[in-house]
Amino acid sequence: MWSNLILLHATDPKTQILDDSRVEVWQTCQRTLAFTDKRIFPMEEENKRFFDGWEVYQGYDAYRFLLEVVAGLRSKLFGESEIQAQFRDRFREENTNGSNFALSLLRLRDQILEQTKQIRSKYLTGIGRQTYGSVTESYLQNHKEVTLLGTGKLVDSILPYLVSKQKQVKLIGRNQNRLLELNQLYPNITTYHWEDYQPKNEAIVIASSFLPFNWDEMIRSASIILDFRENSGTYTGYNHYIPLSQILNDLQETDEQIQTVKMDLQYFLTELTREREEEQLHILNGWEDLLV
Repeated sequence: MWSNLILLHATDPKTQILDDSRVEVWQTCQRTLAFTDKRIFPMEEENKRFFDGWEVYQGYDAYRFLLEVVAGLRSKLFGESEIQAQFRDRFREENTNGSNFALSLLRLRDQILEQTKQIRSKYLTGIGRQTYGSVTESYLQNHKEVTLLGTGKLVDSILPYLVSKQKQVKLIGRNQNRLLELNQLYPNITTYHWEDYQPKNEAIVIASSFLPFNWDEMIRSASIILDFRENSGTYTGYNHYIPLSQILNDLQETDEQIQTVKMDLQYFLTELTREREEEQLHILNGWEDLLV
C-alpha cells in the first residue's frame, strides 16, 4: 500500500529542515525523518537539492525502515519504548498540515503502530531496561535530590520517571516557555534558568548539549553525573561520572538475548512488510485518497 512512499533520514542535526507543504518532518533526539510521496514530490532534477545530506528510502523499504525506528530497533537503547509515543503524538491530526497527503500519513501512523505493538508483544517484552527514564532511575536509586539539565525531548522521557519515584527534581534550562510548560505538568519540580543556577554537590543528569557552567567545578562537586550527550566520555577518570558510552556498555548484560531477538525479528519484519505489499494488489494506486 505504500509503494509511493519516500522517507528521508538523518542522524546529524539538520541545519535546514525541509520547508515544503508536500513534506512532513518528524524530529526526535536521535534523528530527523521527512515523509513524502513520489507522485507529489518526484525524485527528479528540480527536487534533487532537497535530498542532499539525507539517507533516502523508497516504497516498502521506507515502510520497513520506519517500522524499525518506531519499534525502537534502531535506537541506541535497543527496544526503547518512548519513540513509539513520540511517533504517535507527532502524527496526531492537529499536528499535520491538513493536506490529503497528511491524512494518508495518519493511516500510515495507524498501521505502523499496529505492527509495532505486534513486535513489542512478541519479541521485546522483558528485554532489559527499555526507556531512558528507567535507565536513569536505576542509577539514581540512592539519590533523593536530582538536577536535570535541559528541556528537550530527552527530558520528556526522563522527568516522569524521576517524579514517579518522588525525587526532588531541579530542572535547569534556557527556554523559559518550556520551563513553564514542564512546571505546569509537574508542579512539584523546581525550575531555574541557566543564569540563576550554580551546580552543587548533587546528582546531575545532563540531557542538553548546552552547558554554560564551569565543567571542572561541576564534575568535582557533583555526587554523580549521568551524561546522555552523544560525544560524552572525556572525563572518564572520575568514578562518579557516567558517560553515555558507559551507560550503553552497562546494558550489555542483555546483549546475548538481544542478538537472538534481532535474528528472529528479521524474518518477522519481512513478513509484516509483505502483508502491506500484498494490500497493493487490492488498492492499485497505493494511497488512493492522496490526490482526491
